[in-house]
Formats: sequence, structure tokens, C-alpha cells
Amino acid sequence: MSQRLKLLIVKFAGTFGSGMLSFAIGLDVLHRTGSALSMGITLIVGPVVAFCILPLVGYVVDTWPRKVVMAAAQAVTIIALLFFAVAIERWPAAYFPTLIGLIVVLEVTDNFLSTSLQASLSQLVAPDALLRVNSLNQTMSSLAEFLAPILGALLYTWLALDRFAYIEVGFEAVALFAIVALRFRGETTKHEAGEAESVVHNFVAGLKYLAAHRLVLVLSAASALLNFFFALINIGPAYLLIHRLGLSNTQYGLTDSAYAVGMMIGGVLLSRWRLKSHPVIFSFRSLIVFAATLGIMGVPALLGLPNSVNTVLFVGLDFLIGVLLVCINTPWDTFVQQIVPEHMQGRVFAVDGMLSTILMPIGTLVFGWLLDGLPIVAVFGVTGAVLLAVVLMELVVITRRGLLNDES
Repeated sequence: MSQRLKLLIVKFAGTFGSGMLSFAIGLDVLHRTGSALSMGITLIVGPVVAFCILPLVGYVVDTWPRKVVMAAAQAVTIIALLFFAVAIERWPAAYFPTLIGLIVVLEVTDNFLSTSLQASLSQLVAPDALLRVNSLNQTMSSLAEFLAPILGALLYTWLALDRFAYIEVGFEAVALFAIVALRFRGETTKHEAGEAESVVHNFVAGLKYLAAHRLVLVLSAASALLNFFFALINIGPAYLLIHRLGLSNTQYGLTDSAYAVGMMIGGVLLSRWRLKSHPVIFSFRSLIVFAATLGIMGVPALLGLPNSVNTVLFVGLDFLIGVLLVCINTPWDTFVQQIVPEHMQGRVFAVDGMLSTILMPIGTLVFGWLLDGLPIVAVFGVTGAVLLAVVLMELVVITRRGLLNDES
């Protein structure tokens, strides 16, 4: 079995299983409690945990053998899921505390696993294959995210939540076997060499690296900023299509699925393209198109088009956004993997992941408040214009200050 296939199995099995479980947990919390606040608590726990463990994740990933970290994270995930399945069956009164405990454990293990995997790709595949592997990983992740709610909705009508946990154990076990089978290039970690530093010193060293390498810092900031603005994509179209334009749930479901399909197609296309421009420039050009697309998404609220036309229109827009997100994230992630030293990648990707995780819910709150109080056309239009201005400013900084040449 090739390295690429093993990586794709890890990505698909983990994302698909956890996607089904997350979908089932959301439905189950609403069914048991009938409380939006309870649902909100389950969504807030993850970002808070991610923020608290940030220094530890970077320290462990950059200090210990990454294969050991990934396998250990998977093993703890499986144990936690088994405990959760048994606990909610035998002690149903402790359902909510047990659920919060599971969410905390899964957030911790997922951070260790995803950061380790992202920081290890340069050890697992040849440098010239990184873009293709990242693109195919994105395709597998998008396919899993597309299928998980569909199958999850079907199974939830037949199975109790503890059965979902057992199904997730199966997927995580498949991912664990694939991780064990991965072949890492030989490396001597700081822990093995007796050079391990403290968590605080390790984290500070990572921050100093970002401060000294302005291009990596700009890319991390741009990635976090994109997640903040993407919060509008998460809530804006649903508010517009269902609340303002009156589309049915089925019609909205079609538009929402087009986003995942776009990411799948974008991943496949990008894995076959040979970029003629610098990957960072390609990403920023895609980000410019994304900002322009975001800015016009509120216009249909003014046109009075039939629902069938609005459905087709937003299927096209969501498909385009899915393709653009792959074209934005994948090239610059690949570039960072190529230029950041392997012993620093854990900290760099941990900081990047933490910023993105924190800014997404903040963006959701901000844009939710704006949509409730302002015309939806203005919210989309001004947001797209602000994002476009920021992107152009960052692109000017990168090109005029020669940051690409500094890191080449």
C-alpha cells in the first residue's frame, strides 16, 4: 500500500466517522434537552480547549516522534469513545457531563493528530508531491464531510447514540492501522537526543520564529482572517435563502451540498495542475476572487427571482466558493510545509490552527449580530469589500518587500 493511499485512508476514515458522530450528537442534544444553549455549549467547548492546549500541542509535535503522537492520539480517541458508549448506556443521568468530557478528549486528540499529520507530510512524501497529496487530502476530507451528514441522518433514525460511538470506533481503528503502516523518514527528535526544552521555552521559540519570518507570519494571519470572514458563508446563505427568500429545506440542502462538491472537484483539479505562478501568489489571486464572490452574494435579495432560479444561482456560487477555498488554502499550506524547518512545523501549524479555531466562532457572533440589524445586501457587500482591501494590502506588502524572495 502506497504512502499516499495510507494518508488518504487516515484522512477519510477520521473525518467521515467524526462527522457522523458530530451530526448525531447535535441532533441528540437538541432531542434530549430542547435547548439551544445546550447545543451552544457543545460548540464552544472545542475552541476553548484548543486555545488552552496550544503550547502543549506544538511542544509535543516538535519534540516527540510524530508517528508515536499520532498513534497515541488515535488510541486515546478509541478508548474515550468506548467509555462514552458504555457510560451513556449504563448511567443515562450523567449524559451531559459525559458528553462534554468526550468533546474535550476528542478536541485534544484531534489537535495532536491533525497538527502532527500536517507537520509530517514533508517526512512522508517527496517535496514535489506535497501539493498533490495536500489536494487529494482535501478531496477526501470534503467527500467525507459531504457524506457524513447524509448517512448520519439515515442512521440516527435507527440507532441510539452509543451505537454511533461504536461505529466511530471502527473508523478510528481503520485510521490507526493506516497510521501504524506509514513510513516516516528517519529523524532524531529532541526528546530522543536528550535536548528537550520546556513547554514555555518551546512555545516562545515558535513565536520568535514567526516574528523573524514575516512571510510565514503574514500567511498565518491571512489564514486566520479567512476563517473569520468565512463565518459569514456559514450563516449568511442560510439566513438569506431560508429566512429572506423562502427556499425549502430541500432546495437549501442542494445549495449547501454544492460547496462540498466544489471542494472535492477543486482538490482533484489542483492535484493535476502545475502552478505557473508562485503558490502564494496563486492563493492570493484566488482569495481576491473569493472576496468578490462574497461581496455579491446578497444581491439576489434585491432581484425578486423565482426560488428555482435562486437555487440554481446559489448552487453555482457555493460550488465556486468550494473550489476557491481549496485554491486558497492548499498552495500556501504546501509552501509553508516546504519552507518551515521540520522541527518548527508543529508550533507553526498549532498557532495557525488555534487562531483559525478561535476566530471562526467570533466571526459567527459578529456576522450573526450584523445580519439581524443591517440589510443583508450591505453585510455581504461591505464584508467582501473589506476582505478585498485587506487581501490587496497584504499582497502589496508581500510583493513590494520581497518576502517571497526572502523565503525562497
